[in-house]
Amino acid sequence: MSEVNHGEDFIADAEQHNEWWSEDFSPKLDKVTRLTPRSDFYQVLKTIDEHHKSDAESLVYSIYGQTGIGKTTVLYQLIAALLETTSFPERSTDIDIVSSVSPRQILYIPLEDSLYHLERPGDGIQRLTQVIDYFQSRIAPREERKYVLFDDINTLELDDEAKSTLIEALDSETYAFLTGVVPQPLKLNDVHNAEEISKFEGPTPLLPMKFIDTLETQGVRNSEVESELAKKLEGFQSKDLSGPSPIKIVREGLKPVEPEVTIDDAVNSLNELYFEHLDTAERDDLNAAARDYLRKGGVLHQSGKPSIRNELTKSHFLLFLYKELAKYGSVQKPENLHRISSIAASRAGEELRYTDISDQIGVDRRTIDEYLDVLDDGIAVSESHDYSLRRYRRTRLYLRNPRHLVLLSQRQEHYGFENDEQQNTLNHEFEYKLARTVAFDHAKRLAYYTRTYDVEYTETSSGLIDYILQRDGTVLPFVLSFYPYTEDIAQIATSFDPDTGQHTKNGTEELENIEYDAPYRFIITDSLPTHITESNNLVTEKDGVKICYLPYWLFLLIC
Repeated sequence: MSEVNHGEDFIADAEQHNEWWSEDFSPKLDKVTRLTPRSDFYQVLKTIDEHHKSDAESLVYSIYGQTGIGKTTVLYQLIAALLETTSFPERSTDIDIVSSVSPRQILYIPLEDSLYHLERPGDGIQRLTQVIDYFQSRIAPREERKYVLFDDINTLELDDEAKSTLIEALDSETYAFLTGVVPQPLKLNDVHNAEEISKFEGPTPLLPMKFIDTLETQGVRNSEVESELAKKLEGFQSKDLSGPSPIKIVREGLKPVEPEVTIDDAVNSLNELYFEHLDTAERDDLNAAARDYLRKGGVLHQSGKPSIRNELTKSHFLLFLYKELAKYGSVQKPENLHRISSIAASRAGEELRYTDISDQIGVDRRTIDEYLDVLDDGIAVSESHDYSLRRYRRTRLYLRNPRHLVLLSQRQEHYGFENDEQQNTLNHEFEYKLARTVAFDHAKRLAYYTRTYDVEYTETSSGLIDYILQRDGTVLPFVLSFYPYTEDIAQIATSFDPDTGQHTKNGTEELENIEYDAPYRFIITDSLPTHITESNNLVTEKDGVKICYLPYWLFLLIC
């Protein structure tokens, strides 16, 4: 096959994938416009709009996430939002860039589906630049901005030279979007000609759907209040909407250094949110929705059959581990990534010794560390380290998607949870595992919002502090009280001494000299104590320590 003809094949394929160039109707775009976008999408759209308003000539925006997590859907939703020929949900109408782009300004290339992976090493980028050149010279209006979307860019296995070639191929008036499975291959801002791009965004992770997203996309149990409650929740989390934004106040107030909003402001906002902004029926609905979220997890299902949804979810995860993540981490035995993920499922949140993990997997400690780093990069399994130990000999492992916890557990453990439908048989032990895992995942998100980043744990004389966020000495300890583990949680909270913390300087073994302070202890609970509900105050005091009770659903809501 000649070079010319082969290049024409990729161009013809691009024309098929960009049917909006010649057709008024696109089935794929029509499908995504009927889906409720997740909050991640609106963040992408708002960021693009900000760069557009600031007259940034060119932009590279990178998104990464697991196989099947929804990256392609986000790109199609972005295309649908930009195109002047499609309509999109009301929430995006206040963004200037929405419905402002003609169809011939957009190029979408799904590299995996277009068989770029069949090319010899180095030839794939050549085919791609031929398609880009064809788009820029034959399709796109000369004086208008171009929007180029590369889906599954990891297919090309770009080295620095190929990344530079890609930058050279882009018109100076181009906003480019890249998706992949891990962050490192998506970084174009460190190659020699990166200065040709005005702005870089990301790589930004696309995580499993969080609780607030599932409420907005799948609703809550009571259809009579669903619409009104959805509007309230939307207002609570957005700084761009009129009315109160208590969730924003909470997130800002929990940051270690935020002079305009204090932690007392955050706690007051939590009180207002629970007692003033939500009535009893809405609180009951949110409580039920949180229990439902434990069953359904962070996956947006498009199949009506639970068995099919499970198979798809598990297949996507295993494909991600065995193909994408193993290749990225140069893992010779990808089944070991699977085995560690299964350990994280069966021993969810339990303290594990690294030596025990090494013995079970059959590799040394250094290799276990490498595996865990790869799994964390892929947002598949994350670690929680001890807050009070300088050298980490133990860890707690958490799967980041609660549905993976179900699918990698043995059936006697997850019996009654294999489908995401309510069962007559209650399995409280497994529900606790799910609650613990989901709370960790959301604590990681809160750590990102509050710029504390790590989530740690510690054992006190009375019991476990499950999740600790700490930065520059400001400490936020959270204790989980979820049936059947409902011992004297208040005693555990008060027994926590923030001064037991030991943290080293980045990249060294030298201990930091930190003065630790925990203004509040937080208790995440599935059932508020009677004295809290009767006092109309989530905060109480015990032995001179301030304790703030958080309903489980409220904790998920603010993360």
